Amino acid sequence: MASWRETFSRKKFRDPKTMMVTQLNRCLGIFDLTLLGVGITIGAGLYVLTPEIARKFTGPSVVVSYFIAASASVLAGLCYAEFGCRVPKAGSVYAYSYSIMGELCAFIIGWDLILEYSIGLSSVAKATSSYLDALFDDRIKNLTISAIGEIHVKGFAQYPDLLSVVLIFGIALISLIGMKETSRFNTLVTVLTMLPIIVIVFAGLYYADIKNWTDDFAPYGASGILTGAGTLFYAFVGFDVIATTAEEVRNPGRTIPISIVLTLVIAFMAYFGASAALTLAWPYATLPERAAFSTVFEWKGAPWAKYMISIGAICGLITSMLGCLVALSRMVYAIANDGLLFKFLGKVNQRTEVPQNATIMTAVFCSLLAFIFDIYQLAEMLSIGTLLAYTLVALCVLVLRYQPDVVGLTKLSSARDGVASEADNDDTPGEESPLITTNNASQPTATTNSKARFAIGVNTFACIALVVILRWGSSALEKAQWWAIILIILIGFTLVGSAVLLTQLPQNNTPLAFKVPGVPVIPLLSTFVNLLLISQLSYLTWLRFAVWLVIGLTIYLTYGVRHSVEGKRNSQDWPDLRNTEPEICLQKSQDYSEPRKE
Repeated sequence: MASWRETFSRKKFRDPKTMMVTQLNRCLGIFDLTLLGVGITIGAGLYVLTPEIARKFTGPSVVVSYFIAASASVLAGLCYAEFGCRVPKAGSVYAYSYSIMGELCAFIIGWDLILEYSIGLSSVAKATSSYLDALFDDRIKNLTISAIGEIHVKGFAQYPDLLSVVLIFGIALISLIGMKETSRFNTLVTVLTMLPIIVIVFAGLYYADIKNWTDDFAPYGASGILTGAGTLFYAFVGFDVIATTAEEVRNPGRTIPISIVLTLVIAFMAYFGASAALTLAWPYATLPERAAFSTVFEWKGAPWAKYMISIGAICGLITSMLGCLVALSRMVYAIANDGLLFKFLGKVNQRTEVPQNATIMTAVFCSLLAFIFDIYQLAEMLSIGTLLAYTLVALCVLVLRYQPDVVGLTKLSSARDGVASEADNDDTPGEESPLITTNNASQPTATTNSKARFAIGVNTFACIALVVILRWGSSALEKAQWWAIILIILIGFTLVGSAVLLTQLPQNNTPLAFKVPGVPVIPLLSTFVNLLLISQLSYLTWLRFAVWLVIGLTIYLTYGVRHSVEGKRNSQDWPDLRNTEPEICLQKSQDYSEPRKE
């Protein structure tokens, strides 16, 4: 048995020469990675969310809501970009938190993200199935019900969705061919997704009537704009797939930051342009409840638009499915590769350089979810994984910036150890080398690091307290009750004081390939925004998440603790592996079947 101390052990990346070593194929460049992020970010939700938000909450000012939502996403995107450069490994925030927060925290967030991607893939598969079936007048649905019958169990689907299973396994087959081939397929389909949006924008400008904006641009005021922004924030979810596939990027130090920024910019331009075109072409109050884009353009004398929109919607759903499966399989592979999930899930096909077993098993799991469950009732659980991950990444950036040493790769003007990216011939990368801590007086020390961690902890608790007051004590604030006013003042002083303290403490000035600008302000803002959005989730969502977490902790405590590669490397039974990299340790641990002793 492992000691409890080892569940909080942190993964150490000691030798940067092995940081770029992987069993996967480092084949993705800026173009590939950007289109992978765009493909999963811009889905068919564009055609559903935009008219609904405009009609109910914002009016034409939906474009402002998209801008606010995009700005909030950029805060998280910048934090992801820095970590993607530091730790170019599969698993995204799982790998980051493993190096900062420890093994148990890393497993919890990784297990959480597995749920997020699984529900995401299953729900998109069911949406694609329904969309395709509708084109054939629900013949597949009627045939299935007549042959098998309906399911009359609460929480289950009305009927077994065979088409969604076929779609998931079709996407899995494409993914198993190889990452480069998968990227080419994604590029083609993403281009087909974007072309209809471009047509919609220009058609909307052609049929635009400026009175639809000038007469009543923001009918529901600032509150409506903010409500719309809170919902539309999730339209930008998906760029984290870029960080999840970092182990397959040729030059992560340059490619990941650029790809994340480009993904968010392209997504914002698409959402902004389409929403502007729709609200300029037709009054927001009379927008159709179903198929708004195609209906409006048909009313305007362009019936061909519905075919273009159908093509864009189907292609958007396909790229979303592909992105979810790629991210999910890499997350499972990363956790299994560290020994925290069943070892066979970390196997990589030597010919295709794809995590074969992880891809197959995740496809089977998601197909079962889509086959019998009513995924739409679980869809809100997507928000938990995303927001917790965003919060954790922002906090990790803060912690790293104020500690004396740096986790992962760093970029120096001269590579003192001669370590460079494996892709020196791609994207003109600079050299990547290990951190060499200078003796500069402005560098953090153990004392300043302790002060920074204290300030970060205090600020985080103050953010939570402020969110609680705003969420459940808003009526007391509106009535100006004394206790609410005093609490707000105390919380405000705490937030400002801790932030000012952080600005006075020295930050690690060793050059990285990319650094989040405006530290500590941007990570602190990102943390607050994420916590505020988390507070909007329902109690039932948290209950379902708790059940999933109990299942995960059971697996971790009964299997992961005993098979943890990092735990074995730090164990007294493995003294020869304490200074080796996890990948090397994993190879040596394949034949180690006896559990280590306390």
